[in-house]
This record gives sequence, structure tokens and C-alpha cells, in this order.
Amino acid sequence: MSQSIEVIVCQGILCADFNEGRLVIDTGSPVSLGPNIAVKILGAGVQLSLGFGNYTWESVRQSLPFDAVGLVGVDAFSGSTIGFDVGNQILTRIDGPIEGDPVPFAMGSPVIECSIGEEKLRCVLDTGAGLSYLRDSQLAVLGQKNGSQTDFHPMLGEFEVDTVACSLMAGGKLTTEIFGLATDNLLALLQNAGVDGVLGTSFFAQGVVEVDFANEIVGLSMG
Repeated sequence: MSQSIEVIVCQGILCADFNEGRLVIDTGSPVSLGPNIAVKILGAGVQLSLGFGNYTWESVRQSLPFDAVGLVGVDAFSGSTIGFDVGNQILTRIDGPIEGDPVPFAMGSPVIECSIGEEKLRCVLDTGAGLSYLRDSQLAVLGQKNGSQTDFHPMLGEFEVDTVACSLMAGGKLTTEIFGLATDNLLALLQNAGVDGVLGTSFFAQGVVEVDFANEIVGLSMG
């Protein structure tokens, strides 16, 4: 039987409250971070790691704009199919196949193919990012300037970016998405992941995103 939990968007980042406290749900992180404890989410147990590469949980915790006891990455969902209904504040483990497209994931994180105008993009779906981001700043000419905005990423801390509103074709539906133009640090992450951009929590809020992490399939029901 499928299981569901309630989630909240806290300052643009997807979170859920557990017995241990508030955990960030970050589909852009390959590993779960936190103190040396194991947590259970949607029937699956995951061990929180003290660090990953150059990042430590302590540095991430200190830079978060709210209190959290840990961060749940995609390693918690590696054998599962998860439905993200951010608009209705529900995260569901789906038992059974989903309708969607097979796509190469990036370090375990879900990726979709989408387009802005005639430009085809591969974008990682990242609930740890409040804003969506474009790797190529020249694509800004295809949208409308939207001013600067302060954003935050669990791995990068708080920063200010120029934004642009673009018409985005994703999952067969045309939507309007606000994109930040990637800063140098974020640009390096995108280049390393081999993707053209990020679709953050703001994108998730526009519909239902289903991800089969085991078989690398993403299904979108937008609008």
C-alpha cells in the first residue's frame, strides 16, 4: 500500500517534519546529510552522512535560513517511485509503474527534457532550490526581465541573482517559469552535472511530478 507524508515549502525549499525534527527534502543532493543517525521516510530507511565531498552537514546547517536537523537526498529514494504534489503539500510513495519518459539522471537526481522557444534543455529537478536556473545566460533574451531576487541553496548558501520570466514547454504543457541566471558557483555545479539548468520547487508547485528513481523515469502532470 502506498504511503504519504505531509510536506511544506520553507523559504522556497521542500521540507518535512519528522520525530527527529525538520528535514530538508533535496532531490538535487546525491546523499543525505545530517548527524550520524538513520531516519525513515516513506517506508525506506536512510543513513544521514556527516559530509559529502567538500560539504559538511554542519556548514549546510549553519547556512540554512531556518532550523533543520538534516537533509534527505536522492539516496533515500533510490529504489522507490515518489510522487511530488507540492501544491497540495503531499509526498507519496507510489507502488506500481508510472507513465513517463526515461531520461539519464544526473548523479541520481531526476532530469527532464524541456524547451524555451526552439532551445531544447536538460534540467535537473531540484526541490532544494527555490528558484529555477539557466546555465546559458544568453537564453534570457527569450524571456522578460524580472529584476533581481535573493535565493538560497543548501549547498551554496544565500545569494542574489538576476531573473527572467520564460515560457517553458515541459511535459507537453506550456507554463511560465521564473529563472535565475546561474552564478559562478552554481554554473560550476551545472557544468559538472552535464545539465542545462535547474527546475526548482517553484516548478514542482505547478503540477504533480512523479519519479521512478529505480528505472530513471519521470512523469509530469502540469497545470
